[in-house]
Amino acid sequence: MTDPGQGHDPTIDPAADTTAAPIPTMQVSSRPAMSPVPNTTGAKPRRAGRARWAIAGGVIAAVVAVSALATVVLTGAAPAATVVGYVPANSVMYGEVRLDLPGDQRQHVGAFLSKFPGFADQAALDTKLDEMLDRIVGEASENEETFSRDIKPWFDGEVAFALGPLPDAGTTEAPAAMAAATRAIVLISIKDEALARSWFTSVLDKTGASGTAQTYGGTDLTVFSDASMPGAQAAYGILGGKVAVAGDLASVKAAIDTKGASGLSQAPNFAAATAASSDDHIGFVYFDLRSILDRAMDFADSSAGGMSTPPMSQAMLAMIPDWMAFRLRVEADALVMDATTPDVPTAPGPKTNHANGVAGFAPPSTIVLAAGNEIGQTLLDSVALYRSEPSFQETIESIEQAAGFLGGLEASLSWMGDTGVVVARAGDSLEGGLVSVPLNADQARQLLTQIRSFVTLAGAQQGITVREEAYAETTITIVDLGSVEDVAGLAGALSGGAAPVLPGDGLPSGQVEIAYAATDGVVVIGSGPAFVKHVLDAGSGASLADDARFQGLLSRVGSEHTGLSFIDLAAVRTMAEGLLSQATADERAEYEKSIKPFLAPFDALIGATVNGSDLDQQHSVITIK
Repeated sequence: MTDPGQGHDPTIDPAADTTAAPIPTMQVSSRPAMSPVPNTTGAKPRRAGRARWAIAGGVIAAVVAVSALATVVLTGAAPAATVVGYVPANSVMYGEVRLDLPGDQRQHVGAFLSKFPGFADQAALDTKLDEMLDRIVGEASENEETFSRDIKPWFDGEVAFALGPLPDAGTTEAPAAMAAATRAIVLISIKDEALARSWFTSVLDKTGASGTAQTYGGTDLTVFSDASMPGAQAAYGILGGKVAVAGDLASVKAAIDTKGASGLSQAPNFAAATAASSDDHIGFVYFDLRSILDRAMDFADSSAGGMSTPPMSQAMLAMIPDWMAFRLRVEADALVMDATTPDVPTAPGPKTNHANGVAGFAPPSTIVLAAGNEIGQTLLDSVALYRSEPSFQETIESIEQAAGFLGGLEASLSWMGDTGVVVARAGDSLEGGLVSVPLNADQARQLLTQIRSFVTLAGAQQGITVREEAYAETTITIVDLGSVEDVAGLAGALSGGAAPVLPGDGLPSGQVEIAYAATDGVVVIGSGPAFVKHVLDAGSGASLADDARFQGLLSRVGSEHTGLSFIDLAAVRTMAEGLLSQATADERAEYEKSIKPFLAPFDALIGATVNGSDLDQQHSVITIK
């Protein structure tokens, strides 16, 4: 597959403003837990309990976390990932943040941040972030710690977590057993073992936590336990001088057993997930869905108390992929997110990639589009699947009964090809509706005619009228539901008075209309005749698909796909800013000064699902300008 991210590294305009804007001061609350616990009795501190070593772990995690932003641009090297090699093979969830910025990520992160206030001068970027993180860490530790002095010298830029097999269902009724069976670790890459060990020890001393020394597999560990939670022990240690590991004792020992090379990284599913993309990234998360679901089913069975009906049938479980992975990378002008799963051939959904036809009928002013290929068949396949699911049988029967008045589900849905929701700007307001490229236009027309007959007969008593309008050799049917106040009253009546009805002076004025039209090329059902006309015009003239900006975005995620989504972030922001006319002068000034500069760079979001023979991928890109 062609890498959708290639070819999109725009150069920085040498004439652009490179003034380093000041970074706003951030208010961070202090952490009392960082202070040492005074010993007023003169006795030796007792062994730390559950709360104390939990605080210690929290402090370590918090201080490392706030150092992440600085490391994103402060670390120049790109060493090979080391933490994943120490993750136990039976882990069901793994996540990593590559703050060492491997490969091209440092260059791209710098270019990306340059679009935001305070980062225009990339030459001053390291200094700015170093100072900012010193301030944050200092305030968080009551000025006892700084990033540049205490963390940066030993931290090598990789942070990861792993979750082991979920506890057995039988532990749910016993908190102590649940705690003892929980498997989880945090891993941090280090470049100076002595400095790292000294820092961890000092943080634990400041919290008043204490532990016992233990050696396992040649690694020195500090172990914490709580008499009230027998069997639940936590530990931390430094493995091979490369990785600091903290978590439950069993998981820490399992990490030691990997020797940095024989853990999760060797599992076939995990290997397939990591091989799905060769691009450098700053974030990655992996889920062993099959193991998680199997244990979740055990929990559900246990909670059901022996009920004969399972919470989810085997047919449904078979539709869920065995694993899922997410990846995040930064490009000079975008955030790129990829989700990958193994293909499930029997699952409902389109199987063939092609350019979705809805964009060709979306008006050029479209700000939101969400469309899928082969929607009619996908819906029919989904109904067939859920029909065999005991917990959904009643719902499916109700749907089929309602569709029976229109000739059944087959007649109601099978005509739909590429179909989606479109929302477009219409001056200062919005319009939108459902747009479908029909596989059988005659069948679609027949369905709409049946619906028109039902509305005409049933709506007359409610004051609902139907009229037709000729436009571009097409007949547009308009269903006038009455005024907004009438519709609100009708909603209240249909809900038996459950729906709140606003007083007349609290409702907008105007008529509520639904319009539709069907041609050989498109079926549109929308918010009024104007939207229908704009869709018809787009089909024969300029459309969103013809827009050069949209075409460029689409090329980054896959011009041939099974599903497509688009949001014009810049247009959405502009429309939202129109609401500021109701804000006070101070509120508008605050927005212009403190909020808008950080929102203005965001331009658009584009996403596409691409099916492969073995793997399916969802590519999403958020662009800035």
